[in-house]
Amino acid sequence: MQTLPDIFGWFTFSGEALADLLFFVMAAFTAGVSLVLFFHWRRYGMGGSKLAFTELIYLVVAVALLATAFFALN
Repeated sequence: MQTLPDIFGWFTFSGEALADLLFFVMAAFTAGVSLVLFFHWRRYGMGGSKLAFTELIYLVVAVALLATAFFALN
């Protein structure tokens, strides 16, 4: 297993560990942004079927992109 160079002299990351860490950081960021978007869409949106369709499309695409990234790393 190849390791990346010493970053601070006291800890090293393997490329795989760094990729996993970045994936989980991005997944957490996506979850946070999603919560904010859903709150604002429901609070200030017009509601109805257009909002439900928008939320459905957003969830499907976000999950598909995260799943693709996860399976590409593993």
